[in-house]
Amino acid sequence: MRNRHDDYNHAIEIAAGVWWVGYVLPDDPFQCHVYLIENGEESILIDPGSKLTWDATRRKILEIVPLEHIRYIVCQHQDPDITTAIEPLLEEIGTEGRRLVTHWRTATLLRHYDWGIDFYEVDENGWQLQAQKRRLEFVLTPYMHFAGNICTYDTKTKILFSSDIFGAFTEGFKLFVEDPRLYFEQMKLFHTHYMPSREIVNHGLDAIEEKEIGMIAPQHGSIIPEEMVPFLVSRLRKLDVGIYLHFSGYKNVQRLTKANEVLSKVIEQVTFTTTTAYEKIGTVMMLMNELFSLERVACFSSVDGKVVMFDSSINHPVETRLSEKELFALIERVLSRKTATEYLEEIVQIPLHRRYLAYPFITYNEHHSANGVCFFLFSEDEIIEREDVDILKNFRKLFSIMLIKEIGYYRMQKERSELMQKTITDGLTKLYNRYYLDEIAPKEFNKAKRHGYPLSVVMLDLDNFKEINDRYGHDIGDLVLKDFAKFLQRNLRESDFLFRYGGEEFLILMPFTAREDVFNVIERIRKSLKEKRGIETLEKPIGYTFSAGIIQYSDEDSIRELIRKSDERLYAAKREGRDRSAM
Repeated sequence: MRNRHDDYNHAIEIAAGVWWVGYVLPDDPFQCHVYLIENGEESILIDPGSKLTWDATRRKILEIVPLEHIRYIVCQHQDPDITTAIEPLLEEIGTEGRRLVTHWRTATLLRHYDWGIDFYEVDENGWQLQAQKRRLEFVLTPYMHFAGNICTYDTKTKILFSSDIFGAFTEGFKLFVEDPRLYFEQMKLFHTHYMPSREIVNHGLDAIEEKEIGMIAPQHGSIIPEEMVPFLVSRLRKLDVGIYLHFSGYKNVQRLTKANEVLSKVIEQVTFTTTTAYEKIGTVMMLMNELFSLERVACFSSVDGKVVMFDSSINHPVETRLSEKELFALIERVLSRKTATEYLEEIVQIPLHRRYLAYPFITYNEHHSANGVCFFLFSEDEIIEREDVDILKNFRKLFSIMLIKEIGYYRMQKERSELMQKTITDGLTKLYNRYYLDEIAPKEFNKAKRHGYPLSVVMLDLDNFKEINDRYGHDIGDLVLKDFAKFLQRNLRESDFLFRYGGEEFLILMPFTAREDVFNVIERIRKSLKEKRGIETLEKPIGYTFSAGIIQYSDEDSIRELIRKSDERLYAAKREGRDRSAM
C-alpha cells in the first residue's frame, strides 16, 4: 500500500485507517472524492462515486480491503455523482448483510433504483452508527444542498466527511488545501450558487461546529487540515449565497459569483452609508466596472413638478427644461421597447456629447410608482449578452433606492437654500439685505486688503421718496422700490453685490473697481434712469431719481468706516441738489 499524498493513482491514507480512494478526472474542476474507512469486515465506503470514477475507485479499494469487506455504504445525499457507482458495486459483492446508510429523505428517492439493499436511516437510529469498535455520528445539514443532506463524523479520527459543504471548484487538483485564502476563493464559486441562503448555511455550520473537528474531507475540492478549519468556517458564515435567487438561468458560475460579490458591495454602499448618491456614485460605478465598461449613469426624475437630471458626469442635480409630460412619454417608450439596449447620442434632445450603448430602465419612488428613467451608459463597443441583462436587472432597484435618497437630499438642500435665500434677501425687492451685508462685506474687504485690488462702496438713496409715498401711497412706493432694484440689477456686473440697506437706501459693493470707474458707472445708470419712462400707473408714469455717495477702500479704513464715508458722500450729494453722485 502507498501513502504518498501526491500519488493519485493509488489509495492515500489521510488519517489512521481512513483512505482517499477517489479518481482525478482530467481537466475537470469539479472533482468528486470517495473515502474508505478501513474497519475489517465492517468497512465503510462514503459517497461511492459515479460510473465515471468507479473503475479507479474499485482498484484503489482493493489495495486496502477486499470489496466484500464493505458492509456499510454511506450516501450523504442522492445525486448521481455519488450514487451511480453503487449498482456495479452491489452487482459484484451482493446485497446480503449490507446497509445503505442515509437520511430518510434520501432513502425515499434511492429506493427507486431497486438495488435490493436494506437501508439504515440515521434519523431512526439516534444519528449514529456503531460498526464494531468504530462509531460514526451524523449531522443533519438540511438544504445544504438537499432537504435530507447529512455530514458524517468519525469519532476516532475526528474527520468530518462534509458532503458538498466546503467543496470547491479548483483549477489544478490538490488533495489537501495549502492556502486557505486561495481555497476560500475557490469555495465561493461553489457555494454562492449551490447553497440557498446564509441563514441555512449558518444553521448547518452551527450543527457542524458542535463536533470537535480534526479534519474536513469534502466530496469536492480539497481536504482541509485542522488548523485551517476555523478560518474557512468563519468566512463561509459571511458568504453571500443563493445567487440564483438573483440570477436565474445563467451558467457562467464564475461570472455569477463575481456579479453577486459586486451586487453585495453595491447594496452595502446604497443601504448602509449616509452620504449622498453623488458622493458614492464613483464607488458604485467602480464596482460595476468589474463586470462592465460602465462610463456614465444618467437619471431623469420627476421632483415636485420639475424634471431633474442626476448625472454621474455632473457633480450636482440639474433642473431640465423637460416637462413631466415628456418624461412620462419617455417612461412609456422604455416600457414598450423590444430590445434591452440601444445606442444613444442624446436623451429627449439633451445631448450626451458622444455615442453610448445604453441600458434604460424605469425607476420607482417609495410608493412604487414610476417616477423616472435611468440609463446605464456603456462604452460604445461594450457587448451586453442576454445573460448580462439578468445581472443588470439586479442593479435597477438599487439605483431606484439611491434616487429616492438623492431626491430627498435634493429637496432638503433646495428647502435649505430657499430658507437661506429668505434669510439673506429683502422680501420686497429680492435684493440682499443688511444681514447678508454684515456677512459678505468683511469677507470682500479682507480679500481686497490681502490681494491689493481696489474695492469701492456706493450708497444710493431715492430722491424725495417720502413725497412719492405721500402722494401716491405706499403701494406705489413699493413699486418704485422694486422697479429701482430691477433697474440696478440689469445695469450692474455679476461680480457686484447689491443690497437694500434700509428704507429707500441701497448699497453696492464693487470689487476690482476704482472710484473713478465706479463714478462713471453710477453716472451712466443715473442718466439711463432719467431717460426711462418710470413706473406706469393707470393715471400717468411716475418718474424718480437717486443720489449716490462713492468711496474707495484705503489702508486705514475698516468696512464700517467705508460704509460711513459712503453715507457721508451720499448726503453731500443731497445737499448739492440731489440727482447726482459725489466722491
